[in-house]
Amino acid sequence: MERKYKLAHPVFILSVIILIVNDFYLKQTFHNTFTGKLSDFVGLFAFPFFWSILFPAKTKGIHILTGLLFLFWKSEFSQPLIDLINQTGLKTFRTVDYTDYIALVSVFLSYYVLQIPFRFKTQSAFRKFLFLISIFSFVATTQKRDAPTRQDNFKSIDITNQGNKKLTAIIHFEYPAVILKKDSTLNNEFNRNDTVSLMPGKSERIITPIMMGDSLKFPDHFKIVVLNEKGKEVKIYDRDLFFKSADTTYYKDGQSEYADFWSIKIGEKIPETLAAHTLFGRWKTLASYKKHHTFEIREQYYYDVDPDSDIAKYEIQDSIITIAYPKMKRSGKVEKLNGRSLTVKWDDRGTLRYEKLYD
Repeated sequence: MERKYKLAHPVFILSVIILIVNDFYLKQTFHNTFTGKLSDFVGLFAFPFFWSILFPAKTKGIHILTGLLFLFWKSEFSQPLIDLINQTGLKTFRTVDYTDYIALVSVFLSYYVLQIPFRFKTQSAFRKFLFLISIFSFVATTQKRDAPTRQDNFKSIDITNQGNKKLTAIIHFEYPAVILKKDSTLNNEFNRNDTVSLMPGKSERIITPIMMGDSLKFPDHFKIVVLNEKGKEVKIYDRDLFFKSADTTYYKDGQSEYADFWSIKIGEKIPETLAAHTLFGRWKTLASYKKHHTFEIREQYYYDVDPDSDIAKYEIQDSIITIAYPKMKRSGKVEKLNGRSLTVKWDDRGTLRYEKLYD
């Protein structure tokens, strides 16, 4: 009997269809425990079944490995791996719920069905289609869907990177099992730890497991951990700091834990006066200065007009202008910028005041 024909087994095809419909429609519509469990049951049947058809000699090992990986993935021990994956820009998630382990029965069912003789001759094109749609369903079910809006009945948090460097935020918003037993409405796919990567000026919406209108407190261990580009921890917002720092829909400050929406900005804010574009133009020292200096700065280059020099590259960070010539670097700190008046403390020229000649 050729295993390849089992790819058209009706139970396998049904499981793949349910996996896709559940992930792209049912979860988005109902957001409940049933939709989460359904993915686990059909996924744990379809996944080892599929790979066992491709590698029949490894059937037993594939099923054992599938079970072990599921045990790891659904535990808190997989969180560092998930955070690492999300920092690369790939978005994935899972909900820690040990009752999900009941779905492991599907692994045994998959192994059992494979042992039953079945032959349904199909065209090669149809089997290739099944192969591709199966791969798609396995990948899609671990991907983070676009967050629903507040109109979808769940409270949410908007996180904005107001700095000038990429940041990663790890949001710990997960209620423990003891709380979920008392309030089953919290036991949904949003009861989890989440990780988002934010480029400068970008925002991401995090959906909480709390239904709008509910007067429920955040988890005791709620926090947002902010990491820089190198993965180094730069700030932690615990519950108290979060509510002091966040804006809400209905309150002027972030003190309320019972709002429906929170917005928080992370990263060091760049003063508008120090934004790079506010420096663009040609600047000349005031006439009263003995040290004459005229320079021009644009989006792509820096150029000393008087005394004349080569065009150089530059970067502006935390009010420091660093100019990179082929064989040397020099820098200056912008101490004041007010419209067409500029004060810079150079490392080689001292403090100079400039007026803008033209934009």
